[in-house]
This record gives sequence, C-alpha cells and structure tokens, in this order.
Amino acid sequence: MSNAKERSFIGAIGTRPEIRLFFIFGQDESAAADIASQMSVALTGSERIDIDSDRIRNDPALLADEASALSLFGDKRHIRLNFRREEGVAAVENLLALEGDANPVIATAGNLTKASKLRKLVEGHPRAMVHICYMPEEGDAAAAVMAYAATMGLKIDRPLAARIARYTGQDRKLAQAEIEKLSLYYDSSPQRPATVEVPIFEALSAETGEENINGLIHQVMGGDLRGTGRELVAARDMGVDAIRIIRAMQRRVTLLAAMRAKVDNGSNPGAVVKATRSIFWKDADNYAQQLARWPSVRLAGLNSHLLEVESKLMHVRDGLAGTILEEELVRIARAASRRG
Repeated sequence: MSNAKERSFIGAIGTRPEIRLFFIFGQDESAAADIASQMSVALTGSERIDIDSDRIRNDPALLADEASALSLFGDKRHIRLNFRREEGVAAVENLLALEGDANPVIATAGNLTKASKLRKLVEGHPRAMVHICYMPEEGDAAAAVMAYAATMGLKIDRPLAARIARYTGQDRKLAQAEIEKLSLYYDSSPQRPATVEVPIFEALSAETGEENINGLIHQVMGGDLRGTGRELVAARDMGVDAIRIIRAMQRRVTLLAAMRAKVDNGSNPGAVVKATRSIFWKDADNYAQQLARWPSVRLAGLNSHLLEVESKLMHVRDGLAGTILEEELVRIARAASRRG
C-alpha cells in the first residue's frame, strides 16, 4: 500500500548513513506510522530505542546523546521518536548538528503547517529527509487496498476495495488488518490465490454500514444525537482507540475549515465539496450539510478544543479515555444540532 516515492524514502534508511533524521508527518497518521514501522523492520538486527517528544522537550540533549550512544552489546541501534506537538525543536537542532557517525532517528508527527517551527527546521536540511503523508483520494485508497491484497494472494474488485477503504476510515493499518483477516479465512498466498466475495467480507468485518470512524464523525459533525449514540456504541464494541478517533475528528475539522474558507469567499458549498478529491462521492451530501452547520469561527474554536481533548486523553488511563471521548463527542453533536 505504497507508491514509488514512499518506497524510495523507506529504502533510504539503509543507503543514506549521512541522514540523522528521517521525518514522516501529515494528515494520514496511519500511513506515517506504517512507514516508520517498515523502516524499523528494514534495520535488521538493530536495537530499537523509543522516545516520546515530552522527554526531549524537557531534556534537549537526550536525543543527540541517544543517537551518539553505542548499544550495550556493541550492536547497531536506531531511535523511534513520536512528536505529540511542537515539543523538542531544540533537541532536533542538537541532533542535526551532530558530527561523525550516529544512529538514525525515525520520527513521526501529525499534520504540521508550513508555519511549524519543527517543519521549517527539518525541510531542506542536508541531514534530514522528510516524507509528507497526505490523505489518499478515493481512487488511490481503493488501489492501495487492491495492491496490498495482491501481496496476500487475494483478488479484490475495485468496488469492494473502495468499500474496505471507507469502512476503515482510510486508515492504512486497519485496512491491512481487514485484508490479513480475509487472507487467513481463504488461506491465500501468491501461490494460492483466492477471490474475495462480498458476503465473506461482510461476515468477517461485521459491517453494518455505520460501524466505522467516518460514519461516527458524520453523525457528530452533522448534529445527529441518536446517530452519534449508535455509532459510539459500535465504536466501543469494536474497541476503536480513543486517540485515533479524536485525531480523525481533527482531520475532519481541518478539511472542513479549508472548504469553509472557499465558501466564505463566495464559492458554492456543493461545488467546493465536489472539487475536493479526497472526499468519497457517497459522502458528498454529509460534507455539504456540515459546511452549512459549521462557520469558520466555530471550526477554529472546535479545532483548538479537540487539541485540548487529545492532550487530556493522552494523560489518563485507557478506560477513562473512552468515557471522556464519548462525553466530548456528544457535546459536539449537541452543539451541531443547534445550528441546523
């Protein structure tokens, strides 16, 4: 589920020793995480050190120290770094200033604007490589599902591939999991190919048409309180991670804000939605409705609030995170219902 540019970036981990930082970010956080994982796997026999940006924010020397340090047994090592926000810019500066040999750092982050200090620092730096993960368009998402299925010995037609992409909210890792589940059922491989039948997919995924993150977000942003409750129960039953849902909400708000700015400048809402190629055509009416309910100023306020919610979710135990998320989404749905 990758293109040539992505494969080239992944391959650089083994061929570009002068690069200190391999930095992956963008709206498609699932793709960023998958790329980082593939790069780690490519470093066979290398010890992995995991660091969170909270740590390097409070200790700007830590990242460079870890990149310079030898493994306890003299083996190769690499560092996996996850950025929550803009923390750790000073630590990255220290890393990029390192001379001599160093362990590679593979870092991931969410969507960063061009005004981001972190993005400005790494883009164009001779000791950093950057890959941006954009949300796939409808055709690309379906093609990616079909391509990954082929590696598992599965034949999936385009309508079903598009359905899987929608069902998983265009989350690459979830889509891969669905395909792997199908491969196990069919006992498929490139040597034992099988064709996926729609009833089998429906039975294995327990799909009802609403049990996906995209459906939940449509209900919340559209102000449908009953639908929101139904989708929350489905998400809870499926064990969907609270952080993944809140970040999907952030991506929706960012997309709506960009479209709303065009509407504010005089464009027709329907035309704006139709021109946004990342939107599946079946979702067009939902987006148009949401544009009508959410003016720019409220979208900006909601975006700030969602960042606060995400921070809160990261600092509570898992069980409580789900409760907090559900309460917040109901509040947002209620607010949306009053704007219809």
